[in-house]
Amino acid sequence: MEAAAAQTQPGETIHLNTVSTVDAAANVLRQLILDGELAPGSRLRETEFAERLGIARHTFRAATQVLIGEGMLRREPHRGVQVTVLNAEDILDTFRLRTALETEAVRILIAEGRVPDSARQAVDELSAVPDNAPWRDVVEPDMRFHRAIIDAANSPRISRAYAGVQAEIQLCMVHLRPHYERPSQVADEHTELLAAIVDGDANLADELFRRHLAEAVQNLSSALAAGEGRDAKEVIL
Repeated sequence: MEAAAAQTQPGETIHLNTVSTVDAAANVLRQLILDGELAPGSRLRETEFAERLGIARHTFRAATQVLIGEGMLRREPHRGVQVTVLNAEDILDTFRLRTALETEAVRILIAEGRVPDSARQAVDELSAVPDNAPWRDVVEPDMRFHRAIIDAANSPRISRAYAGVQAEIQLCMVHLRPHYERPSQVADEHTELLAAIVDGDANLADELFRRHLAEAVQNLSSALAAGEGRDAKEVIL
C-alpha cells in the first residue's frame, strides 16, 4: 500500500489517504495525461513505464486497465496501450450529449431553487488557482463544478449518462490549455455560470451554459485542425 498526501499549507497537519499501488500508479498516469505530458496517441510501453514508476509490470498493466475503463487509454491490437485520440466527430458527439445533460440539470436546479454547495466550492478553488499551477489544478475543480451540477439534479440516469463521457470531457480539456492565458479566465467563466443559477435566471443560465460549451467545441476544433496541420507539415518535410 502507498499513501497519497492531499495538498495543504505549510505547518498544517497532513492527512494521508491510503491507496493501493495500482490506484497510485493510475493517479500518476492520469495526471500526466491531464497535464499534457502524455499527448493523445502516446504509446505507453510497459517495461519503460513500469521502471519509471518503480512498480512491477503486472501492476502497471492493472493501472492502465483502470484508465482504459475510464476511457483515457485504449488498447490497440499490435500497438499496445495508447492515450485515447478524439477526432472531430468524437468531440462534437461528446459535447452534444454534454450540453443536453448539463442544460437539463441546470433547468431542474433553477426550477427547484437549489444551488449545490460543491459547485460553489469548485468555483472558489478555481479562483484560487495560481497562474503557474499545473493544468490539472484547473481541470479538477472545473470538472467538479460541472459534475456537481449534474449530481445535484438527483437523476441517476443523467448522472450515469454523464459518467459515460466524463473521461472524454477531461481529454478535451487537455487541448483547451492553449486557449487560456491564465486560470483566472476559467474561473471567471464559471463564476458567471454559477451566478445565473444563484439568481434563478433559467433563460440566462441556459444561454451561458450553451455558449460556454459551444466555445469549447470551437476551440477544440481549432486545436485539432492545428494539430493535423502540424502533422501534415512534418510528413511533407
